[in-house]
Amino acid sequence: MKSRMYIIIALFLAVCQTASAQQSLAVADVFSRFGHERGCKMVEMHHTKLRGYELKTYQSLTYRTKGDQIAAMLEADRIQAKKIREVICDGRVSSGYYIMPPTNVGLNRYVLYTQKEDKSGAVIYIEGKLEPDDILKICYQRRKSR
Repeated sequence: MKSRMYIIIALFLAVCQTASAQQSLAVADVFSRFGHERGCKMVEMHHTKLRGYELKTYQSLTYRTKGDQIAAMLEADRIQAKKIREVICDGRVSSGYYIMPPTNVGLNRYVLYTQKEDKSGAVIYIEGKLEPDDILKICYQRRKSR
């Protein structure tokens, strides 16, 4: 009985710790609002490796039609970003790479965003001890064929 209680407490603390990392970011609202909607697909991983890099948190959301709503929500993160790299097409942001202020424990946070003309797209949130160049390697480096 005690072991069940410890497991429940550990799970609760893990959820609280993950939620607090994104607490001040609008991207957290994007995942909570659209993560379980029809036409959206969400992936969430914690304490994992991606292409050899240690990540504390990785979340991605792909969507088919919610582009305008998601773009409006991410504007708050864009404003507080430390560094921004964007591609603007026909007067709108078609993709963005935002370096957010680090967490209280010094973990770097990144928001990546892309949207097509048909309002489909993707949002990715990454948190860990990665540097900006590491994120670019993860996202844009071609995989070696096996």
